[in-house]
Amino acid sequence: MVISPEYLAGFIDGEGHLGIERINNGKPHLYRSSPERAPKLYNRSTEHTIRVQVSNTNLEGLIAIQESYGGSLTVIKAPNRPRNKQGYKLTWNSRRAEEILKLAGPHLILKRPQYALLLEFLQFRQKNQRVGGSNGPLDPKVIEIRDEFYRRLKALNRRGVPETDQSDQAGANLSA
Repeated sequence: MVISPEYLAGFIDGEGHLGIERINNGKPHLYRSSPERAPKLYNRSTEHTIRVQVSNTNLEGLIAIQESYGGSLTVIKAPNRPRNKQGYKLTWNSRRAEEILKLAGPHLILKRPQYALLLEFLQFRQKNQRVGGSNGPLDPKVIEIRDEFYRRLKALNRRGVPETDQSDQAGANLSA
């Protein structure tokens, strides 16, 4: 069975997550491309990658999506909820996530703000240059801008009523 991009978009809208993962790469380390070459210092810096994920208790549905679009299928472990149905998640990272966004993104409805922000992030990321060549670290200003994208997307994905809406509702309830 072939899953359409429109169906995938509906699944992402209802059961999915669009996010940016922030990866701290730690301290610089020595890297040697071959035994006869001198080692070079590889400056690692914070990285940001995109992730698209869908979760569900229906394994067959996720397998059908995986057969059409790939991705990594894993079991969701919830030891503190033994009475719940077993959950599964299908995840795409980096380039694969970009491919999923190109196919399903234009059809998203509920997650359109997250999609728009991810497109903006991807355009910004393409312009980034590393300091000292391809193995160099990112400029700290670039990392800060990427972190701001990360925070904005995290705020869009936050569950519950946004804080500004809560204060508006409280005022509406008092005047009623």
